Amino acid sequence: MAFCDTCAKSVDPSLIGDDGCCPTCGTELLEPQRRPMPKRMWFLIIGTAIYLVWRAYQGIGWLSHHW
Repeated sequence: MAFCDTCAKSVDPSLIGDDGCCPTCGTELLEPQRRPMPKRMWFLIIGTAIYLVWRAYQGIGWLSHHW
C-alpha cells in the first residue's frame, strides 16, 4: 500500500495511475521501503533457539533417567 503524505491516507494500488501519482491530490507516491532486520534481533532468535535445544536435551536426559 502506498501512502500519500499530503492527503494523510493510504492509497489503493488499483487507483494509482501509470504516472504513480495520488488520484486525489496528484502528489507522486513512493512505495514504502522494507528495512532489514537488525542484527540484535538475529542474535535474540539464535540465542533463543540454542536455549530451547539445550532445554530439550535436558528434558530428554531427565526422562531417560526417570522412566
